[in-house]
Amino acid sequence: MLSVAGLAGCASAPPVSAPGLNKSLQTQFELDGRMAIHYRNDTSSANIHWQHRPESDVLTLSSPLGQTLSVLTRTASGVTLLDSEKQTHQAQNVSELTERLLGWQLPLENLAYWIVGHPAPDQTYQIQQDTQQGVVGLTQAGWTVTYSRWQQVDNLSMPNKLTLAGRGVEVRLVIGEWKLPKAE
Repeated sequence: MLSVAGLAGCASAPPVSAPGLNKSLQTQFELDGRMAIHYRNDTSSANIHWQHRPESDVLTLSSPLGQTLSVLTRTASGVTLLDSEKQTHQAQNVSELTERLLGWQLPLENLAYWIVGHPAPDQTYQIQQDTQQGVVGLTQAGWTVTYSRWQQVDNLSMPNKLTLAGRGVEVRLVIGEWKLPKAE
């Protein structure tokens, strides 16, 4: 958890479209990394490949040996999850689907902003900063995002290691590779 000690400043904002922590919001990206999820007494981990576009998401979770565990697809018509047993599960949104299948809600809509270092628009948020690392945390919608490490990708500071904590769930992400669209 993020300690208040050592923070140089906090910033709160009313629910308006936020300028973000980077100069420009990455509305589309692709990433490869690892994730670990702790919920109640269970801990699981997987490799993650995430293709995000404003109109869609495809998240593929795989085992350390590369076996596909699940593929989650979000489009305008809803969300589909194909599990490792080739069973298809559908819902109107990711939160509804993950609540039904896992017992907790994955905030994918907000995570698409948080993972690139931005608060989600039109929601109140608080940013935690320190003098060494700059932005170290973001609190929004009942979740705390802790940024442990940043990396330079195409002249942008992008999160390399982050932790989401909220509603009894902790999700740790380490991004090994970012693919961002080239500036035109």
